[in-house]
Amino acid sequence: MKNILKIVFLGIVGFSILVYLTMPKNVNKINNKNVTITIETIPKYFDIVGNNPYTKVENLFKLGEEKYIIVLNHDALAVFKELYKYTDKNNIVLVANISNTPWIIKQIAVNGELEKMYKNSKIPLINDSDGNFISSLGLNDNKQNKYFVYKLTNNGIVMKIGESKVKEGALEKSLSLDEVEKSLNEMKKILE
Repeated sequence: MKNILKIVFLGIVGFSILVYLTMPKNVNKINNKNVTITIETIPKYFDIVGNNPYTKVENLFKLGEEKYIIVLNHDALAVFKELYKYTDKNNIVLVANISNTPWIIKQIAVNGELEKMYKNSKIPLINDSDGNFISSLGLNDNKQNKYFVYKLTNNGIVMKIGESKVKEGALEKSLSLDEVEKSLNEMKKILE
């Protein structure tokens, strides 16, 4: 019996060490609000949900091109999955902020769910599971129903131009068409 308990204990310790060593680390934190965020601070590589899982920054963000970067926390992912139907702007990039989701849940369920949810979208969605992209923006607000809109200007400066909330629990509970429309109209006002 003692040997079995030793094996179970060592197995748990070994598994814990393995999970700790393989967890992504947030290394590029920018917490000083006076720091200017530029195209240079954006991570050099990231995962795009769908066809191009491993993408270089210059394939999506170029100096001299204006882009809107929309960071979607947990519930906002469900609300803006069909944003491409409501806007004619082709310079939008979505970022799925799932960095607070437990590592094992990301590996088992979240990545596949994002692909299913955004498979028809014409807007690229960055899977920021390790939190590097939001860290490069200096964003540390992970409230599950919030979203944040940034603008990458022609000269390479990234500015925050808005933030708002969607109805809490939007991912787990279905929203009415009016609730989705309200959030989409708020987004249109920010992007104008």
